[in-house]
Amino acid sequence: MGLFKGMNDSRERKKAKAFYESGLNPSQNAGDARRTKSILGNRCSAFINLTFIEGARKTTDYIEAATSAKSQGRPNPPQPSTSAYKEVKTMGGKVWVYLPQSYTNQLFALGSKYQQEMVTKDRAIEITTTITDEITASLELDHPIRPLQFLISEEEEEESAEDLDLDEDQTGSAADAESDNEET
Repeated sequence: MGLFKGMNDSRERKKAKAFYESGLNPSQNAGDARRTKSILGNRCSAFINLTFIEGARKTTDYIEAATSAKSQGRPNPPQPSTSAYKEVKTMGGKVWVYLPQSYTNQLFALGSKYQQEMVTKDRAIEITTTITDEITASLELDHPIRPLQFLISEEEEEESAEDLDLDEDQTGSAADAESDNEET
């Protein structure tokens, strides 16, 4: 059964690469090309997020394994790496998605640096946006890829919580001032 799964995955990976390349060189009519590019943009966005997260997770695992190896006098494990192919969940099920290895490596390394706190959240978003702008341009997508929305949403939630705390502090200060005025 494992042999057939490997053959099927290989076939799916070839289809994923062909789908990506069809976005670079659309040979169908304008409507089909637009639809293909829209799907490709969404799949690439999911791929980008997964690769960034994978870089962060594998870095954590690597650091733990390297620390353990060092304490036991063993050699370090191999450096983590990533693939140009990922299985991505879509509304229709799971599909294989391809993104050139050069982009994949950059995104993986960025996730690793973010995990190690070598890059701030804002800088990670900025660099990833630069990479995705390049992908958007090369695929001639109608809509830009919006990377790392989970980090942006997290940031907005933190800001909302801070704003709420400020509002409560100001409300509390106003109530304190009123009670001070009543006492005098």
